[in-house]
Amino acid sequence: MAQLLPMKAVAERVGYSESKLYAMIREGDFPPGRKLATGGVRWIDSEVDDWIKRAYAQAPEARLRLA
Repeated sequence: MAQLLPMKAVAERVGYSESKLYAMIREGDFPPGRKLATGGVRWIDSEVDDWIKRAYAQAPEARLRLA
């Protein structure tokens, strides 16, 4: 079952600051969160994990480790 993560948990999981992630969202480089009826924003954990996998696979140093 999917979990909804607040920005603080997303930042910890990804290893970037919240401000860096918000900048990436504005530029279309990170998935936007889902607005809740209560006014908050949350990210689906599987979408964050998928982004991490794609980012790792695209990193040149990751390709060297996988070879």
